[in-house]
Amino acid sequence: PALLTSSTSWTPDEDFGILLNALVLLDDKIREKGSNLKVMVVVTGKGPQKSMYEERMSKLKLEHVAVQTIWLEPADYPKLLACADVGISLHTSTSGLDLPMKILDLFG
Repeated sequence: PALLTSSTSWTPDEDFGILLNALVLLDDKIREKGSNLKVMVVVTGKGPQKSMYEERMSKLKLEHVAVQTIWLEPADYPKLLACADVGISLHTSTSGLDLPMKILDLFG
């Protein structure tokens, strides 16, 4: 399976709905192609909108994509990144001009 990861603070400056919509499209494409690809999406973090998005995730009808939210200890986060095939950041930079710090984490 492919492993995607995203770290979020579950706040309005990270529109997690964008990723959820993309995962539905990805699941549809995998189904259309008749592929047996499986994708695991691991989302780390805590924050005020977490339960709202977890509820949305629970209603998704996905066959090839699974989404799991977890909380990792700081020492375990780099291990997850090392295993991931893709890292996704939805964070918007404060200035809108620089790379968000979460992108830099993914290079770690």
